[in-house]
Amino acid sequence: MPDATYDAIIVGGGNKGLALAMYLAKYGGMQVALFEARHEAGGGWCTDEGPAPGFLADYHATAVGVLHHPTLERDFPEWVEWGGSRYNEVMGTGAIFKEDDSCIILRNRIIDPDQEKTARSIGQLSQRDAETWAKFQKKVGKLFMPAELEWALNPPVPVDQLDPLDRLLTNPDSGFDPSWVLKPPIDVFRDCFESEAFVSFLGRLNQSNLGISPDCVGTGALSLLLCLSWLAPRTAGLEGGTHSYAHVAVKIILANGGKIFTQHEVERVTIENGQATGVLLTDGTEVKARNMVVSTLDPYNLCFRLIGKEHLDWRLARRVAGIERRMTCLTWYTWALTEQPDFVAAQKEPDINKIFCLALTTKDPEGIIRERAQRFLGKNPDELELTIINHSLTDKTRQPEGMSCLMTEQFVIPADAMSEREWLDYKKVHANQVMDLFKKHTRNISWDKVVGYIPISPPDICHNLNMAPTGNWAIIDNIGSQIGKYRPIPELARHRTPIKNLYATGSAWHPWGFAGSYQSYNCYKIIADDMGLRKPWVEKNAKY
Repeated sequence: MPDATYDAIIVGGGNKGLALAMYLAKYGGMQVALFEARHEAGGGWCTDEGPAPGFLADYHATAVGVLHHPTLERDFPEWVEWGGSRYNEVMGTGAIFKEDDSCIILRNRIIDPDQEKTARSIGQLSQRDAETWAKFQKKVGKLFMPAELEWALNPPVPVDQLDPLDRLLTNPDSGFDPSWVLKPPIDVFRDCFESEAFVSFLGRLNQSNLGISPDCVGTGALSLLLCLSWLAPRTAGLEGGTHSYAHVAVKIILANGGKIFTQHEVERVTIENGQATGVLLTDGTEVKARNMVVSTLDPYNLCFRLIGKEHLDWRLARRVAGIERRMTCLTWYTWALTEQPDFVAAQKEPDINKIFCLALTTKDPEGIIRERAQRFLGKNPDELELTIINHSLTDKTRQPEGMSCLMTEQFVIPADAMSEREWLDYKKVHANQVMDLFKKHTRNISWDKVVGYIPISPPDICHNLNMAPTGNWAIIDNIGSQIGKYRPIPELARHRTPIKNLYATGSAWHPWGFAGSYQSYNCYKIIADDMGLRKPWVEKNAKY
């Protein structure tokens, strides 16, 4: 006899599990139980005191903005009221080039709605590139964003059918070349822009946003599209950090009758006659599902732990075993500082000190490719290509008054490429590398301005089992063969598994790995079709 019975069981209480539970409980009318192995729900929505007393650090998701959760804000009016409010960042996205401390700023659309100021900044590198950027920006709201959202906020089409991005690429009004879908980002950026420095800047920020190296074949068109749309955002994050979203989601689930069990790890899905009937916990507890079980675990744990290889076609199992997950590994160091950085570049462009997302990078786009090549060979990069995220410019809850709290990001080798001792040694080495860059490129930051820091590296990220054994922040790599309708593999891309009533979602699903709720929303769409549940997008006559 089962120890408990629910309509729907969700395995994993990360952000994807929470978002899906909201839909199943409110719109599906189901009694939902969510089981999470860790001490609290939230997964990548994780913020806590870390670098020093009074300073907050995001331990995973950080720059969560307006484009991450559009349907949650639409379908759950209480989402913002109960604590899911976002704040506007001050200026935008930018870069300081290490060679000469020159800089570029892509101002956000609040202070630069027509992108004219941004075009002038780009014009310092190339007037032609400024004109190209401005021309593309006129198409973002009318053409690019509608296609992106239609693509991302619907389940992927089968691989033999055209999706909204395929149609956009062949639309002559887009200005895109269909051949770009086959090319790496660096080739597409060079097709559009003549300044190598601007190409390098786009390559580094694209790598930060998608985890895609500039030489990653088959990702060029998507990379350009997202750079044009996402690098001039309206919002930067959540007051008090991303864990605020976890609290809001938990409140909504509980208010709709759902239950959340933390420190309850699922061992496997119970399967009878090819159908999922419930789950078995690691403590031996049996829980029955009347309607469905949904996994939010990575494809490897889904197939080889929850289901079992004996229930899978050999080719599907082989494809899952071959999924790439070694190239999207990084360090996130959160620094507690006694003051805001004052960059050398601010002598000529004062606004650079107000940049929320800043690349401290090279003018040479091949430099980022060399960095990736070193990582591919199992060696941490000699030259850092940092991204600096500074929430404390706007969010005053993250640090004591008058101080600053910022994050630095650097791509590194996978967790299992070094021993625990080697990673502990590297953490100290990397901290000194970062501080050397601050000494060189700011007028005020050195070790005497550091109150403390928290070094998150791939082995730390592996504490979230979904990201083990490599410490991949996107769960699996965002490469051409693992994006959209191919993610994680075509057989699993539409959220159904070979086991009846067992569904799957998470960051390893369409459209790509990031801290949005698209995967949860699309999984609910599939379930709603299969089980005749309410469809809020139809009720609200929404486009997606």
